Amino acid sequence: MTAFASLEDLDFDYQYIEDERVVMTVGVRATFYFWGGHKAATRSALVECIEAYERLYGAELDWAFNADRGTIVAIGAMTPLHSLVQAMDEDDQVEWFAASGDSETATEYHISALTERGWQNGQVSVVSFVVPREHAYVPEKRGALFKLLDLFADRLAPFHGHAGLAAVSTYEQYLYQSDEIDLASRYLGVFIEDIFHSNWAQTGFTSIDWRTFVGNTLAERVGGISALTDQLRAAGIAFSSVPSGVFINAGDDPEIVPVGSEVPRTLAIINAILRPLRSGNVGSMGFGSIDGERRFDRYTSDLWVRRYDVPGVWPPATFIGLPRAPAGAAPRKRVRLETGHACSIHGRYSDTASRAADADDALQLVLLPGDIAPYVLKLGLHGEYLSREAITWELVAEL
Repeated sequence: MTAFASLEDLDFDYQYIEDERVVMTVGVRATFYFWGGHKAATRSALVECIEAYERLYGAELDWAFNADRGTIVAIGAMTPLHSLVQAMDEDDQVEWFAASGDSETATEYHISALTERGWQNGQVSVVSFVVPREHAYVPEKRGALFKLLDLFADRLAPFHGHAGLAAVSTYEQYLYQSDEIDLASRYLGVFIEDIFHSNWAQTGFTSIDWRTFVGNTLAERVGGISALTDQLRAAGIAFSSVPSGVFINAGDDPEIVPVGSEVPRTLAIINAILRPLRSGNVGSMGFGSIDGERRFDRYTSDLWVRRYDVPGVWPPATFIGLPRAPAGAAPRKRVRLETGHACSIHGRYSDTASRAADADDALQLVLLPGDIAPYVLKLGLHGEYLSREAITWELVAEL
């Protein structure tokens, strides 16, 4: 049985139906976080990328969200994106969402974008699109998908990005966050993502995926893109270099990875190599509970992010009585770790300088024994690369 056939045999388990409507399923999602979305040149590149998606899949799109009016309109009645962008200044924001079907069913095709404004400091821009599952498995469709990913990477020079199997729900995604955590607790290979991820994307990526993109700037945290590809090559990991960074490939086909099954070796290796680039201080991936239903909070979001680190981290044995703050015990002794040195204690490490300024929002990362402590990036207001600095990391929680 092919990987795709095996995945399709599970559709009864990952499709969520309400009032005879599919409100959540598994599709293929690609997301790129990039800087400079307030600039005309970057917006022009973004329009080019979105129009390329629409050339491939536009026949499937039925409606769009008109951000100016706050209403849903038929796709044919929506002002073209390039016209909207031409009328904007730097302090305006590109907000775009176009999708298939209707707003109350899971959108098998959709593309969205939200850019930073000129007056914002440290706010990253994001573009994300979804296609049905078969586009990751059927060779002709996968080839078109890969070309589209390469275009986005080339034109937007993203900070980081990813593509793979993901939870796909309705336009009002927050309504089904309880289904998202339920799905995530049964399949490790399903990416959970919403607008919250933009809140910490400037500090690193949230998780690896089937195809993980690391941009040239982010790669400076581990010594630069050449140092990163040297690690990948030495570990036997396939990658595709592009001028703006590198796509790291976790196998020919994405794997859903049922909880309880062995994590594919390639995923485990990629996770270990890229861990120093991952954000170690993520917020909640869900809203607060409305009627007592389970949703991601800071504690469970942190566990999910670390699901490939060691066996048994995710899902928790029970969701009852969990703390709100991310897991971790107070260090038994003071431990400091210099950039370039190997970690010896599994834990959460913080940049001592940013922690002194704001302990809650300090730059953090999770390291396991053998991981090499990274540099810290010095970036401009809109992600312009200034320098990398060797620093002293401090252990703030043992894991």
